[in-house]
Amino acid sequence: MKYKLNNQLKKIFIFLWNFLTKLNYSIYINKKNKFEFNFNLNNLKKIKILIIKPFYYSDLYSSNIKNEIEMIASSRYRMGPVGLILNFDTEIAISQYKNDKKLNFDDINVKDRDSYLRSQYDEAIDFHTFNFNKYDWVVSIKDSVPSSTIRQHPDILWSKLYEDHRETGYLNDNYFGNLKYDLTLDTTQGFTPYNFLKNNKAISFPYSFSNTDSLSQMKFEKSKEEQLVTEIYQPNNLSFETIKQINVFKTKGNLKTLDYLRLLANSKYFYCPIYELPRWGNSIIEAATFNCLVIGNPNSFWNSLIIQKECVAKNHNEGLKIIKKFQKDKFFFNEVLQRQTQTLNQINFNLPLNNILNMMKKKLKNKKILRFF
Repeated sequence: MKYKLNNQLKKIFIFLWNFLTKLNYSIYINKKNKFEFNFNLNNLKKIKILIIKPFYYSDLYSSNIKNEIEMIASSRYRMGPVGLILNFDTEIAISQYKNDKKLNFDDINVKDRDSYLRSQYDEAIDFHTFNFNKYDWVVSIKDSVPSSTIRQHPDILWSKLYEDHRETGYLNDNYFGNLKYDLTLDTTQGFTPYNFLKNNKAISFPYSFSNTDSLSQMKFEKSKEEQLVTEIYQPNNLSFETIKQINVFKTKGNLKTLDYLRLLANSKYFYCPIYELPRWGNSIIEAATFNCLVIGNPNSFWNSLIIQKECVAKNHNEGLKIIKKFQKDKFFFNEVLQRQTQTLNQINFNLPLNNILNMMKKKLKNKKILRFF
């Protein structure tokens, strides 16, 4: 009984969350008419980025990998901010620090991750001898950089990327600003209730920062198969017998990162209409990044603006009807997919970079990264 009540309250909360998000987004669109694009994409590859990852964090990329695709493939679970890797000159480094304290390996509970985390610990950089001068922008996953290093390099743009909005310090940084880092990246696509009264040092920047250029940048085939991929939390007993000539791949979470992204790149639809529990929305961002048309329930996700109105399905029957409609009308499918692509590129790539650039021009004029803009 208690579980059902809590689940119902979550449904109500996320419904209100998405209502306010869509309202805020609509106001922005009507006010701006179009998204401003204030930077030259050709300049991005000149910008040197260092992503610093704490050794105790088992997701995302490994260090000492030069090839961009291999770097992305090294992520153990999620795609992550591949836009930083594919569009900039980016390297990965490992840190032994947490909140200004250098940790010993035994200071953390490794559970069943001993081998992987031990290898990361051994690859960690020495902050006293490491050459930071060649970098323009440092992205610290969690708080992985000692304050002394930041003070020694005031012309570098220092930012902290959150993994989750439930992390300690998230709300404080969102509303009051972080005193240590120049910027904090909040893992959202923007326009959420977190944007109300947001501090200008807190940037709406998705954890899965990307755009649809990723498809060609990763050298995936552009041709799509008649294939549908279900989200990992969809029930296994969903039947697709009424949909003819479409292969259905039911995700179980057992694919390696690169294999999963290739699957999305080869598939036509991403399917997620069934609410089980609220998710952040990285899965639908990943799907849209590789031009899968997302058919699903917006109120299952905290970040759901990319789901187009023609694709909203709140149960399986609605989802099947939508797929049949798209299958009958190729022009309609392409029109809606184009709108989804435009929305993703705007809020998941262009807008975060514009917000960072505008913030630097106003408050961080000493940063050397500005020479590229």
